[in-house]
Order: sequence, then structure tokens, then C-alpha cells
Amino acid sequence: MSEKYWPETVILWGAGATKSLGLHATKELMQLISKISRGDFSFLKGKNEKLAGAFKKLIVEDLIEDSKISEIYDLRALEAIVNTNNKINMHELFTLLDQLIDNNMGFNAFVNGRTQFLRAERVKAARRCLILIIEELERFSIQNVPGYTDREKMEPYYEFAKVLTDLMIEEAQAFENRNYKRNTRRFYLFSYAIISFNWDPVILWNLFNVHKERNQNPIKLKDGLKLQLYDDFGTQISSTQLDDGESGICYVTDEPQCKSINDYNYPSRIIRIGKILFPHGMFGTRICPECGKSIISFAEKWDRLSTEIFGPSILKPLQKNWKYTTEKEKLYERGAIECPYCGQITYPYDMNLIIQSLSKKRNAPILEELKTEMGLLMKNAKHIIFAGYSLPIDDIMVKTFFMSSISGSDKHKLKCTILNYDKEYENSGWLKGKNILEYIKKSRNNSAAECIDNICDIFPLENIRVNLSGIPDVFMEKGKCSRSKVIDLLYPEEYFNGGFPIRRG
Repeated sequence: MSEKYWPETVILWGAGATKSLGLHATKELMQLISKISRGDFSFLKGKNEKLAGAFKKLIVEDLIEDSKISEIYDLRALEAIVNTNNKINMHELFTLLDQLIDNNMGFNAFVNGRTQFLRAERVKAARRCLILIIEELERFSIQNVPGYTDREKMEPYYEFAKVLTDLMIEEAQAFENRNYKRNTRRFYLFSYAIISFNWDPVILWNLFNVHKERNQNPIKLKDGLKLQLYDDFGTQISSTQLDDGESGICYVTDEPQCKSINDYNYPSRIIRIGKILFPHGMFGTRICPECGKSIISFAEKWDRLSTEIFGPSILKPLQKNWKYTTEKEKLYERGAIECPYCGQITYPYDMNLIIQSLSKKRNAPILEELKTEMGLLMKNAKHIIFAGYSLPIDDIMVKTFFMSSISGSDKHKLKCTILNYDKEYENSGWLKGKNILEYIKKSRNNSAAECIDNICDIFPLENIRVNLSGIPDVFMEKGKCSRSKVIDLLYPEEYFNGGFPIRRG
């Protein structure tokens, strides 16, 4: 019989999970893009002067005066489209652009008292510019000083990653004591998975760093073999090797590797993997326009505070630490990453970032594969956590996909945790049952209440609990990440008989 083991707890990681770092949600990004389109840079006030100056230079000089850059990323065309309707939201904007591009049509814009026609080529360049500005806004927002994030703000996420890592080590020891075969999913698959609907790699980069720390000084299981932990992206993806001057192909770990490495006939070490998916794409990733392979650009060195994981900026001061390594990258710069498979140069517009659009354009095959994996994770989960992810009504395609994925599950057994933030309720602990309905009815925080009400449409009320402390406070205690709070968050005893470590039948 085939194995049916899947992560018991699935974390849906959204914009609210990283808001404390300064990263923007989609609505805020659209507001900033509207300001940029009107020449309003007031949002730069209070930011690091070098970063603020570099960002403004990118917008008012590089994207306007550089003939090559402005042709690829057409800021003037984007401004014209945005300024025709100052109430347009991000989803509507992407739908508009995608529909025009799919039909190879231009756009007639009435701006500043006159009509301006944008040919199809300029509409495509406007979309590329929109993607670029989104990336640069998020990269800019998370930097405290050029090239680095704020240590104090990032520390809770690093500690959270450490607790998760330690729990997966303890889980391995418990599974070994129960004689789970180490070359089966029952043993090697983490009991939690993360589906990030963010484009930022914050949670991934923290987990990568902590896993590396533990892997360099691993524990030994009963037979003396060392245990190591890795991450599975849910699809084949390659990267350049960290701490290595060579630009070669380095595949991220996947399940076939787990099975072969954990083979009892060839004992060398033991590994476990955790699913972490980015179905909407991620900064720093590229899809090669020549060979179609998916690549990710990690940092040149292991520094958990570095912003290198966001990939290179087209303007060096906005990504101070980035080093171009190959001869081609040094020649072209401007955000260039050489494909390790075919040698073609990729640029920021080769990122495949997904924003919910009603256009029927088919996603890249790698993102379709991730969508399938995401559906399986949700279908087989026992506990789903909405961690700062609101399943917004305008993400109708995601909501219907989510509902379809869990449609075959027994709703009376599927548990749900909702993490959001409301200043008035941040110390109220867990809300359950009628207290949830009372909150929705009385709350003045419309966004939080709408989020909870939206999710309550899917799950039975008795299977839902809500915490409004926000992330990271929900798992913090006296300024430190609390192991007991993380366990209660992921594996509450009321949901899992016996709590953590969980039992797999």
C-alpha cells in the first residue's frame, strides 16, 4: 500500500506575518505605486538617507533618462495607466494589463487633460515596470541600513525558525523510538509545512540559516548516523552553491534524495525534509527565457541579516551586498543572473511573480506544479493555520481553489487556527465559539473581522480558534520565542491527541 503521510499542520503564511518587518501588503503596495505615479515621495521620509536617495534616483532618473532601461521598464506608460483611475486596486491593475497583453492590444489613457495611446509594446513594458517597482519597494522597505535588515525586528523570526528546527529534531528521535522506517515519509517528512503567499523569502532564509547551523553540529541517532534537516520547494529548482565561487548547478533537496540517502543498505547519514512552497513566486527566483529552467539566487555567504536573498537590484546602492560572480553577470550587471544550465542571462523581469488576476493566462509549468502540491498539502492536512493570511475576497481564485482542495475532507475533523492583529484584543488570548461571532459583530477593525468572517464560511465554528496578538507576538513570551507557545500554535493538544510529538498511524 502506498504511503499517505502528509504534514499534519499546514501554515498559510501571508503579508500579516511579516508586517512587523516593514514589508507591505498588496493594498499598501498599490497605494505606494499610486504615489510614485503622482511624483509623491513623502513615504521616503524617515528612511535611511542613502537608501531613500537611491530609490528616488531609480524612479526619477534611471527609469526615465536611461534609454535602454526606460524601454524595458516603461514607467511613463505605467503612470498613465494608473492615473486614469486612482481607485484601481492591484488585482484589477494586473487583470487589465494581462488582458491587454493576452490580446496584443494597446491602451487609450486620458491623463492631464489629453488622450495618450499606449501601443501593446508599451503595455508589456509597463507590466515589467510594475513588477520591478514592487520588488524594489519590498527590498527597500526591509533594509535598515544598505544591505541589511534590522537585527532586533528580525530576531523573533530567527528564534521561531530555531524552535521549529529543534522540534523537528525531537520529532526524529521520537519517530526513531517508535521504529518508523527512516526511508519512508512516515519518518523523514516534517509534521509541518509552510505555504507562503508572500514574495519575500524571510521565513525561508531564517530556516535555511538555522538548518545549516544544526547540520554543522548534528545530533546522532541510535545507530550513530548524523541527522540533518533540509527544505523541499515542492518542485525541481536549482541554485548556485553558497560559499562557493563556482557558478554550478546545485539542486535543492527533495523526496527521492531522502529515500536514497536514508537507504538502510547504504548508511552514511539521515536526513529529514520540510515542505515550503511559494506558489505566487519569490523574489530572487528566475525562469530562464531560453531553457525554461527555474533557478533561485541565494546569497554569496551565510548572513541571515543580509538582503542578498532578494536577488540583485538593477541599481547597486539598493542591493549593496550583491556580488556578480560570472563573467557574463559582470558584463551586463543591472540585476543579471546567469542561468547555470544554458548560460543565458536572466533579468528581474524574468521573475514569475503571481498576483491574482482574472486573466486566463496559464502560469509557468513550475508554478502549476506548485499549485498541485499545495492542493495536496491542504487536502491532507489535519490543522490549517492562517498566519497573517486573510484569504481575501478579491483573491477569489485562491479561495475557490482552497475550498476545492479541502472539499473531500471531513470538515468536522479539520481544525483551523486564525492569527491576525487587533490592538484592542491583542491580550485576549484564544477566542472560540460564540466569542468569535461576538468579535466579528462588534469589532471596529474591519480587515481582521472580514478575514475571520471569510474563513468562518469554510470551517465549522467549533473547529476554529482565533488569536489577535499578531505575528510575532503570538509565539513570544518575555521578549523571547516560547517553545511551549510554538507547540500550542502548531500542535495543540485539543487538536492532536497527546500533543507533540504527534503520532502517525
